Amino acid sequence: MNEQNLDQLFNPQRIALVGASATPFKWGSIIPLNILKGNYKGKIFPVNPGLEKVLGHKCYPSVEDIPGPVDIALIFTPAPTVPGIVEQCGKKGIPFLVVITADFSETGPEGAALETRVIKMAKKHGLRIVGPNSMGIYSAQTELHALMPPTMPLKGPASMFSQSGNVGVQMLAWGADEGIGFEKFVSSGNEGDLNSADYLAYLGEDENTRVILAYMEGLGSGLGLYPVARAASLQKPVLLFKGGRTRAGGKAAASHSGATAGSNRVFNSAMHQAGVIQIQTSQAMMDCAKAFSNLPLPQGNRVGILTRGGGWGVIASDACEESGLSVPPLPEALIKRIDPFLPSYWSRGNPVDMVATISHDPFLECLAILTEWEGIDAVIALGAVRATIKFPFSDKVIGPPEVLDGIKTALEFRKAMTAQPDAILGGIKKLIDRTGKPIVAVSTGPDTLHKETLRDYQVVSYPTPERAVRVLSHMVDYAAFRQENVLHEI
Repeated sequence: MNEQNLDQLFNPQRIALVGASATPFKWGSIIPLNILKGNYKGKIFPVNPGLEKVLGHKCYPSVEDIPGPVDIALIFTPAPTVPGIVEQCGKKGIPFLVVITADFSETGPEGAALETRVIKMAKKHGLRIVGPNSMGIYSAQTELHALMPPTMPLKGPASMFSQSGNVGVQMLAWGADEGIGFEKFVSSGNEGDLNSADYLAYLGEDENTRVILAYMEGLGSGLGLYPVARAASLQKPVLLFKGGRTRAGGKAAASHSGATAGSNRVFNSAMHQAGVIQIQTSQAMMDCAKAFSNLPLPQGNRVGILTRGGGWGVIASDACEESGLSVPPLPEALIKRIDPFLPSYWSRGNPVDMVATISHDPFLECLAILTEWEGIDAVIALGAVRATIKFPFSDKVIGPPEVLDGIKTALEFRKAMTAQPDAILGGIKKLIDRTGKPIVAVSTGPDTLHKETLRDYQVVSYPTPERAVRVLSHMVDYAAFRQENVLHEI
């Protein structure tokens, strides 16, 4: 299949909503409402023989009664009715069907037989099917929010396919909170027809997708996934979160999406060779998506560490070495450049321990010197995003002058500690753009800065150094894969 053929699926201009409902809390009502709330740019055509209108739109008895062509049909009707609806869509010439309806292969042999019947009917007419048991699709280009939950993703360079609609949609919601923007999303469901390999091939060639996220439970796409995964990885990062890795998880996957786990050891080895970044937790998926969406790749494994407190520098250094990253010593010339900005007793090494220097200017000067140094490939900036310092008194106090003076000084200190001037974030962004090196910020405490502000500056921040190091380790491994392979195969 030509990957570009999926353009019509993700960017439809005319959508049939088969089984559209006027009853609240039914999927045939919720998804059409979300489409309208998302400001979809195309036209919708509700289909229900028992209704005249749905959400103010004329309702048609059948898809065959819709005037003009239709790009995709979303199907919400009960499972036994789906084969007949597929037949109608075939006669109408609708190229793509998104079968939201469940109760197919994920339920057992009877459901599997019905799913086979649906797929055969679709192939008879040359139609392609998303699902069944899908939770919908999303496309930033056409403002299409054809999803069951009322999720409104941020627009951005990440795209995702997920065999679990719930997992996928939740990650879209988390992404909105973490500043991760999405271009496309599809809940692939049981993958009776279109499967992970199809979506991966398409997104690998999609010019608007910078990083691909995938949640998979089964290996139904079989041997066809490896060459597709390798081709995509040579173009852009592919983050894979594999469910069903254990016996218990595999059993749950079979009843959830009809997936069969297969040999995970062989699969993992194949994905590693393909350059796929294998993720073990949902949090790590979000962490990596944020970094790969916003930061340049490091050109090696050498890390510079800047810290406002020595202990966090020790923890970051340990995490780096345990993850295969190098923390090289500072040359004497670089130490002399940093000396004027820090107390005489600073660490004079990597990590650069600022020994509780609070002011922003020394932080930016040291960060610039460290980032520009040719001896490192990436920087971890501990304390770049400041934490709140709480004091057991209010800003308004009454007392003797000497007490008031002390409190005034403490309040000024708190203000300095918690302030988030544009200079810090803007300075980080300028350094990244100028040097082409990733700078990963760490807050080491509760963030007081709104995530929207971090997003505006494209600053990537995590609450712990361990999470920052984990992300950098994945970025280093992927950069090495590309350096070793991309020139030979592209």
